[in-house]
Amino acid sequence: MRIQQAHGRSSRLLLALSLCPFALAQSTAAGTDISGMWLVQDPGSGSFTEWFDNVPKPSLTPAIVKDNEALAADEKAGNVINRAPRTASCPIGNLPLMMASSPALNIVQSREEVLIGAESNRARFIYMDGRDHPKTNIPANPPSGFGHSIGHWETDTLVVDTVGFPAKVCDSRHPVMVTPGGGRAKETTHLTEHYRLKDHETLVVTFTWEDPSVLLKPHTYSYTYKKVDGGYPFENNDDLRDPAYRERQYQSVIPPPQKLTSL
Repeated sequence: MRIQQAHGRSSRLLLALSLCPFALAQSTAAGTDISGMWLVQDPGSGSFTEWFDNVPKPSLTPAIVKDNEALAADEKAGNVINRAPRTASCPIGNLPLMMASSPALNIVQSREEVLIGAESNRARFIYMDGRDHPKTNIPANPPSGFGHSIGHWETDTLVVDTVGFPAKVCDSRHPVMVTPGGGRAKETTHLTEHYRLKDHETLVVTFTWEDPSVLLKPHTYSYTYKKVDGGYPFENNDDLRDPAYRERQYQSVIPPPQKLTSL
């Protein structure tokens, strides 16, 4: 999904809400509205990897610990780009990476769904209409890099339940979906999120990952987002399915020519 499309959908949803205040009033249990542009707050380390892993450490199974060691060795050898073909059988999208990334999240809330849009054709939908999760083990419901999310309000807190992650992904970093601290999101993983406004400009999201094949116990951490007042989404045509964009990514890790000079 292109950000241009997400922007257009966002505009249509906002227009619909402005024309129908009753729909917005009915969208939450307490009149809470989390719509807006939200920027995740990181400590400013300058290293995304350090920021991504700056969470309480998860208790990992021995198999995942071993897999993490293999990934680290592969990166140390210089393999920092996942070159897996971008095919329909290998979904694009990465929920944990998206929620931790520096570009602002564009959240649009309506009565029956919540849209969270971000850069590089990323967008996730949280269905609020009372539906259940579909069966995720049949061809008609392929896994998604964002999983399948349903939500409901508990007083002033939006509770989101997500399943249906893929076994492998085709993002630009790893062939598997890594969660903060070194965990995994895959076909057996269950994620629960709690979205709560601390004040008008502060949104706190608490994530709890559960998967006995990955974690010895549930892994919980929180992110704080600040509202960008007056901010709005802009078009971004970067697309991992675009060969030219992929080539630019690959070139970014090639050291530039060095000019040798004598001392």
